[in-house]
Amino acid sequence: DPEEGGRVDGGDRFESEFGPDEEDGEGSEAHVRLQGIGPDHCERFGGNNDDHFRLGIQLHRKYCRLFCPFYSSDVLVASPLGLRMITKAEGDKGREIDFLSSVEVVLIDQLDYLLMQNFAHLDTVLGAVNRQPLRPRGADFTRVRDYFLDGHQRLFRQTIVLSSHVTPEANSVLGRHTLNIRGTVKTCEEHSGSVQRVLPHMHIRQIFHRIPSSSSLVDQDDARFNFFLSHVYSRLSSSSQSHTLIFVSSYVEYLRLRNHFYKVDANFCGCSEYSSVSSVARGRSEFFHGRISFLMVTERFHFYHRFRLRGIHHIIFYSPPSFESFYPELVNLISLGDDTGGTVTVLFGRHDRLALQRIAGTSRAERLLTSDKQTHMFS
Repeated sequence: DPEEGGRVDGGDRFESEFGPDEEDGEGSEAHVRLQGIGPDHCERFGGNNDDHFRLGIQLHRKYCRLFCPFYSSDVLVASPLGLRMITKAEGDKGREIDFLSSVEVVLIDQLDYLLMQNFAHLDTVLGAVNRQPLRPRGADFTRVRDYFLDGHQRLFRQTIVLSSHVTPEANSVLGRHTLNIRGTVKTCEEHSGSVQRVLPHMHIRQIFHRIPSSSSLVDQDDARFNFFLSHVYSRLSSSSQSHTLIFVSSYVEYLRLRNHFYKVDANFCGCSEYSSVSSVARGRSEFFHGRISFLMVTERFHFYHRFRLRGIHHIIFYSPPSFESFYPELVNLISLGDDTGGTVTVLFGRHDRLALQRIAGTSRAERLLTSDKQTHMFS
């Protein structure tokens, strides 16, 4: 701590590169805009939100040095993308991973936010940690622990993961890279369900459809797609229902539905995290005025923009959102003259258990998954 007599070398550079901008400070136009969307959105994107950074810190008894070379650093603070640009992928030219060989503690903070980025970066970086170094780089092997020499260092590494929620994809990646011989400890909570935060005056039928069970995620994707076409989209097409928002949790699902809508010449517009500003503005306007029947959005699109979409009469959750707050947030946007007649349709399967628990509640989700009935309605 500099106030207690410690010295921080490189502090000025740190402030200039990572410190708050005057244009984004508290009270600025950008801060007020983010605060208007929501305190959680302001916390995520306020200030410096660059996701490409890396910083080496060297610790001494009376001072610390920032921006040290990685091979002489005691602590590395970095984003997955920042490290991914160095570690690259297996077989890539110029790959550098030796500086990660001696890592003893890995702290992954805000995993839920990392899931909204390219999660493959984290998978690649974790796969490069605790690998045998390719060059000695002046190491004193008499001071190296035996289990490092034997290539067992990853079995003794402590991995700490902090997140507001988990997903099957995150569990799969962490299961491959958290191999400590002492085992794993997970904490979880009993969810009451975000469905309770739907405004009480919204007289909306919320229908939960359980899709046929499948043994793998790939089979479930096919089962979900076929169920949507035969039970949901066919009904929408025959009834000419409009002002319908279709929410998908992944970009892969988005592409599959988009390609099908193009094939059948559906009257729709798609908004993803890769859509241009002009196409999004045009799609929102056409949806509000009823010139298109369906507006399809991804969870990442909503995560980054949080638009208050107007003109929603019906919502179809092709898959449950990972962030449970998105469910009531979108449902409460349904705008009808007398607050009646709107519908919400949720498709879920066995592999959606974690997301379903956060939305419907832990005990209620178990009943939905094990009940003899395939369809359940809340109002």
